[in-house]
Amino acid sequence: MMQRPSRPAGVTILAILEILIGIAGLLISLAIIGLSALATAIPTIGSIVGTIGLVIGGIALFFSMIWFATGVGFLHGRGWAWTLGMVFSVLSLLGAVAALAIGVITGAIVGIFFWSLMIYYLTRNHVKVFFGKGSLPFNQSYPVAYPSRPGFPQQQFATSIPSYASSMPPVLPTTPTLQIVGSSTPTSQVANSPNGGGSGSATGPKALVSCPYCGSRLTLGSPKCLICGATV
Repeated sequence: MMQRPSRPAGVTILAILEILIGIAGLLISLAIIGLSALATAIPTIGSIVGTIGLVIGGIALFFSMIWFATGVGFLHGRGWAWTLGMVFSVLSLLGAVAALAIGVITGAIVGIFFWSLMIYYLTRNHVKVFFGKGSLPFNQSYPVAYPSRPGFPQQQFATSIPSYASSMPPVLPTTPTLQIVGSSTPTSQVANSPNGGGSGSATGPKALVSCPYCGSRLTLGSPKCLICGATV
């Protein structure tokens, strides 16, 4: 069910005016009825005046009660109050036109302007929606604010890196260190040693030493002397 919008200011003003008119009409109609009852005591014409007064007072009392009820209905946005307001406005406009036709110029012009303005206002869409006689247009949008729940801060996404944030150095891939089988020296150290060049192979020339028996020179790492055959 669609929630009813707040009461327009113009409806509030019309409701107050109708309630005041209803109260004033009730007082005047009661006064007319009372005077008519007293007039019946007058001989000859008392009965006629009293009867006319009672009819006029009754009609005024009826319409005053309707005006008062319409004003209360306007305050609460009742649909029947809008219908009564439109009916009385149209009838009053026709009465003003009839008064203009018989020569009551000033009052007729004021009445035509006022009742025409009231009919125009009551047929506005936002007023009819308040009384449940219309619907809001589909293309009309109303901003709705969704406040954040307490204790749950809204997420904020960084769109740029602040200037004071230090950039991390790039991480270079590391090459695993290989080790020659039978040697405790890593390959990287062998390549940087004086005996091994960066472009040389693992079977390069080795330093020579002398045989302790015959004094001949032999290759480093040889198990025996090639001249005397002694085991080194």
